[in-house]
Amino acid sequence: MFFDGRQQSGLPETDYDLIIVGAGPAGITLALELESLGLRIALLESGGQEYDDDAQRLNEGRIEGNDDEYDLQFSRLRWLGGTSNHWGGHCAPLDSIDFERSPGGGLSGWPFGRTELEPYYKKAHDYCELGAYRYNAAELVYGDTSGFLLHDNDKVETTVIRQSPPTRFGEKYSDRLEQSANIHVWFWTNVITVRSDDSGEWAETRTLNGVNRRFKGKAVVLAAGAIENTRIVLFSNQQGGTRLGDEGGLLGKCYMDHPSAGAGFIHFNRPVGDLVYWSDSSAHADEGVPLHFVLRLTEAEIAKRNLLNFQYYLVPFADVPQKVRDRWRAAKTGVTSLKNVAKRLLGRDIPVIGTPRTFSDDYCDFIANADAIAAVQAERIFAQPGHKRVLLRFESEERPHRTNFVALDPSERDALGMPRPVLHWATAEDDLAAIRETVQVFGNIVGAAGIGRVQLEDHDDDPYWGTTTAWHQLGCMRMAESPTSGVVDANCRLHGSNAIYVASGAVFPTSGRANPTLTIVALTLRLADHLSERMQG
Repeated sequence: MFFDGRQQSGLPETDYDLIIVGAGPAGITLALELESLGLRIALLESGGQEYDDDAQRLNEGRIEGNDDEYDLQFSRLRWLGGTSNHWGGHCAPLDSIDFERSPGGGLSGWPFGRTELEPYYKKAHDYCELGAYRYNAAELVYGDTSGFLLHDNDKVETTVIRQSPPTRFGEKYSDRLEQSANIHVWFWTNVITVRSDDSGEWAETRTLNGVNRRFKGKAVVLAAGAIENTRIVLFSNQQGGTRLGDEGGLLGKCYMDHPSAGAGFIHFNRPVGDLVYWSDSSAHADEGVPLHFVLRLTEAEIAKRNLLNFQYYLVPFADVPQKVRDRWRAAKTGVTSLKNVAKRLLGRDIPVIGTPRTFSDDYCDFIANADAIAAVQAERIFAQPGHKRVLLRFESEERPHRTNFVALDPSERDALGMPRPVLHWATAEDDLAAIRETVQVFGNIVGAAGIGRVQLEDHDDDPYWGTTTAWHQLGCMRMAESPTSGVVDANCRLHGSNAIYVASGAVFPTSGRANPTLTIVALTLRLADHLSERMQG
């Protein structure tokens, strides 16, 4: 059932069995999974059923560190379905090595192994519309590995990313939520603070038109994304003089993302025809689910050299590297200017970096670089067999570092009166060194195999050409058995609380290389089993 929290009266009582904060992939999955138990469930959503500018502005915050193009306001979305409303749909489980090794720096890793999540990964496939749980690349091409690069090398492997439609969780599951007698979706209802005491778990809420409510439940689950979940608990502790999840001083610490950039070019000794990596994904599918193929070092090689987990997308080019670089930089300038034009038309603020820019500046830059944008897209879509050069575009894990963290801004508050978040985030030098070493190792393998050579990217003042982020907000509320080593326990319960839980990428102790949505949904399904036992026990 749907309710508008902005109404002053005529709404249900706010005593529930379970309170879920955030109606994105995690929140919706959890509510639907527990619906059959007959529990009275409140699903609290910041926005409505469609985009709203005022709700979206609640995401605004500062970034200090790298990547001045990262936009906190639009990296997460506030309406039914959450960030699945602009999710790209790439899915893969975390690798075994992600669960097996410590990240270093005195920090603990995952408190359980990959096998713990296997049944939940399979079930998460249904929610994400991914078909069968199959990721063995050789099996998915029926044993024909002729389209794999270095397929007979024991240091390199080809692996698979499955493509969700992508599932828009709000659209996909809206009817079921609206028709449910047990699930109450409260729109326009923002959680300000949470509290845990002997009488139960509490969530204080506020709407943008000033309606305050207090929700009480047997359990509260924070499913609002890594930064927003962290902000809620930090503010709750500040207001209540508590240290929920912060006995070890790690609340908000160890923010992670997936850096992505062009690492270099493979120059082949002779033209190479079609390989699976750059074929249109519609050419490779498993029972209708499109497949993407990526290249990576084997886990044994990664462990041996203590490298980051990573993956390479291979992008074919027929042009010389300098012209490719210039065209991509021009295209990037054009796209940024187009985004600024759109923001101005919608009345949104444009961050000032260096000399202030006008609408005319952005419009002229977009027009001037439109050809470069079209050329880059054409290269991606119409690249033909017989290539002598491919770009190695990597996506890499980022180790957890205490120096990357989310804090509350003491000088800026949002329309609800909450301090805005500040993200302190800069790529660590040891991570950059590991990325460079990975490229060099791969270059040595390519050379030794006699197929060509790898030209490392000349990165000037940046770690690599075009370094950007995947916008995967991870960490800040890391999982660990001990309250001094993490923020939540192995069941995602906030240390120091009776029954406040977290369902998001915030709980990842390490990030791995894989896009996180599938793992977030799998962890949510595992949490559903735990809550089912707890509430029926």
